[in-house]
Amino acid sequence: MINLNRKLCLTMCGMAACLQPALAEEAGKIYLNPAVGYHMFGSELDIEDSAALVIGGEYVISPRFGAEISYLYGNADIDGSSADVDNSQYTLDGLYYTPAVGNWQPFINAGVGHGTFDSGANDTKETQLNVGVGSRYHFNDKWSARLQAKMINSLDDERWDSLITAGVSYAFGSKSKPAPAPALAVVLLDVDGDAILDQDDQCPNTPSGVYVDDKGCALDRDSDGIPDYLDQCPDSTSMTNLDENGCEILVEQPKSIQLEVHFANNSAEIPSAAKSEIKEVADLMAQFLDANVVIEGHSDSSGKASYNKVLSQHRADAVRDILIREYSIDASRVSAVGYGHEKPIASNSTKEGRLANRRVMAEINYK
Repeated sequence: MINLNRKLCLTMCGMAACLQPALAEEAGKIYLNPAVGYHMFGSELDIEDSAALVIGGEYVISPRFGAEISYLYGNADIDGSSADVDNSQYTLDGLYYTPAVGNWQPFINAGVGHGTFDSGANDTKETQLNVGVGSRYHFNDKWSARLQAKMINSLDDERWDSLITAGVSYAFGSKSKPAPAPALAVVLLDVDGDAILDQDDQCPNTPSGVYVDDKGCALDRDSDGIPDYLDQCPDSTSMTNLDENGCEILVEQPKSIQLEVHFANNSAEIPSAAKSEIKEVADLMAQFLDANVVIEGHSDSSGKASYNKVLSQHRADAVRDILIREYSIDASRVSAVGYGHEKPIASNSTKEGRLANRRVMAEINYK
């Protein structure tokens, strides 16, 4: 018997040493554990080893811990006699589930129990402690095979017994959680290959090889609205008067414009026919925002010089007022001067000459 117990101890240690990492048990699962076994008794009892029937209920508390309550019944012969002994044991064990190995779920158990030996004439009762190892092989979620080896110590007569069991178990309760769906791969696109992902690219179709800013748009270093790769003048200083290639359109800047405004004698009223002449000045001022204009009023030599000077000033002011009022030219850009008959361009001795001298000039200055 002692040799058998030693062999059982070695078996139990070997089973514990072979444990390797894998999956754990599922919390909430309950196993019904019927089994058959072979019970080996210490020599102090003077009874022969015998078969045993075991029924147990196991509850999985967590992936690492469980509890089992079991009942064992056996009928053993008394050494040297034809009489026999009925053996019953009630056991409460704590279980520790070690990491699984494939379909195998090893475990270690330790617990306390109550045993009775009834030979008819004598009825012996004892308190027992046990420790053991075992392993469960899962066929599927419900069915499994279970092997277990225990060492059982009687606290009343300091005797060691041993028990080996094998059985088929049925599980109910907790169900395996479905495997999580594989994570969807996120593909980050950069269609135009400018190193700015499409989700951040404000210009997702930039031609290949074009330098871009942090928004994925082609560089435009002179900020004229024409990207550098299309801009033939990428460093243009002008923001206006640009052609489709980003180059400034060079427009001749006239220094002076003679307005064909022919005033009636002794009058500063502008004829309706002269409005188109004034519009040309307004258009020029709108095109060249850095230009200022001086409206010069002139008269012929008829009458007093002082009167002619005042009259020419009124004529220049009339043109200035139209530029400001009707064409929205800023007043600070338009001034008016009356020269009287000081600057004639024709002879005042003829009717035609005097008409030519009654004129208005627009003198343009550029900053």
